[in-house]
Amino acid sequence: MSSPRISYTPRPNTVPEGEVASLASVYRFILDSHAKKKASRPGGPDDAEESKNDRTAKPKYN
Repeated sequence: MSSPRISYTPRPNTVPEGEVASLASVYRFILDSHAKKKASRPGGPDDAEESKNDRTAKPKYN
């Protein structure tokens, strides 16, 4: 299986600033999508640490 990659071909009639802005928007979309996907998954390393602390903590009484 090959690794995923992004190919880029400059458009012939665009200014460099426009191309940079477009590429920045694409990369921001990819990074934001990954962050949202990662945040929506339950049970990450932080969850395990919190669970461990919950079991070893002394119960609080009112």
